[in-house]
Amino acid sequence: FFVLAATGARFALVKLIPEPVRIATPAGIGAFLAHLGLQTAEGIGVVVSDVATAVTLGACPLEKRTPVVAYDEACQAEGICPSDAYTCDVNGGVMTSPTTWIGILGFMIIAIGLAYRCKLAFVYGIGLVTVISWFRDTPVTYFPYTDAGNTRFNYFKKVVDITGVDKILTPFTKDVAGAGLALFTMLYVDFLDTSGTLLGITNEMGVIDNGGNFPRSREAFSVDALSTVFGSIFGLSPITSYIESGAGVEAGSKTGLTAVICGFYFFLSIFFAPILASIPPWAIGGALLVIGSLMMKSLAKLNFNRVSHAISGFLTMMVMPLTYSITYGLIAGIGSYLVMEGTFWFLSLARIQKPTDDAAVATIPRRSSSEPDIVVNENEKCYRNDGSDAEGAQK
Repeated sequence: FFVLAATGARFALVKLIPEPVRIATPAGIGAFLAHLGLQTAEGIGVVVSDVATAVTLGACPLEKRTPVVAYDEACQAEGICPSDAYTCDVNGGVMTSPTTWIGILGFMIIAIGLAYRCKLAFVYGIGLVTVISWFRDTPVTYFPYTDAGNTRFNYFKKVVDITGVDKILTPFTKDVAGAGLALFTMLYVDFLDTSGTLLGITNEMGVIDNGGNFPRSREAFSVDALSTVFGSIFGLSPITSYIESGAGVEAGSKTGLTAVICGFYFFLSIFFAPILASIPPWAIGGALLVIGSLMMKSLAKLNFNRVSHAISGFLTMMVMPLTYSITYGLIAGIGSYLVMEGTFWFLSLARIQKPTDDAAVATIPRRSSSEPDIVVNENEKCYRNDGSDAEGAQK
């Protein structure tokens, strides 16, 4: 992974990603973030599970939630059916959850603050909702008088906590064959996932050109690869460029100094984990929605008049949130583009003209009823629409 990045081969491969897929990637990441922000685990809980339609409108209070579980062998035999998914269809209460409404309040605070170009809009929105949610005996508390709520509150009261590092190194396996398959799988998943993220974030920063290039790309990809390597030594999931970086970009981040400062705060978070772990998901959901909506602007560059561009861009954007994977979105977009453009090329060998870009075709009206229209195509060549010679048309 690091060798591909350091030699520039990784970025060379990334540049082979078709233009419409590159353009649609930021929007797909934005849709992914918004999808997370609308759910309960990391958001305001407006979208919940549904047996018939997969997702539906939710936001019902805790006592009206019906768990949706996977009825597998363990669930059947032992009654162990863990699940965070739930539906509101059985007991009702749709859009009556207090935490959802205070999350919507935080969302609107952030949106209005950004409209006034307030740099601290995210801090105000998340901070206000968080502080309100820390008070007990309220409908929106993050610390209800339940076993889970009491556990959270007891941890919150510590304020400062240092966890032991006696298990910091991961146990390594001797199963080389099994590890090889896992490494290959992680390589292509991480390659596409982080490449798509970097392209999306740099596009939002406005530093990427039409060819997909951005300054010091080799260094960026190399740091990403080295982080993944060192993280694996400690048994961590891939340390990589993450889509929530879009929040920093929208706040004005342009340089690596942002990452250095964030790294410093992450170091402090080791000691203040009880405080940071007590930020409720409905306080963060609004921020994810705002970021997702702002990242949609990349679609303005997509050429919807060319079907292969419109289809591949659309699939890239939609598959990412619906499959919870940036990788699958890129595969869908690249695959559809290659199939369509490959078919056009193959048919052109049989003298079947490739589809033209409707936006790049202009028609000059005829001067008399007996004279055919003159058509100018995207290659700036003129011809008459009845197929006749266009010497006069070209002039």
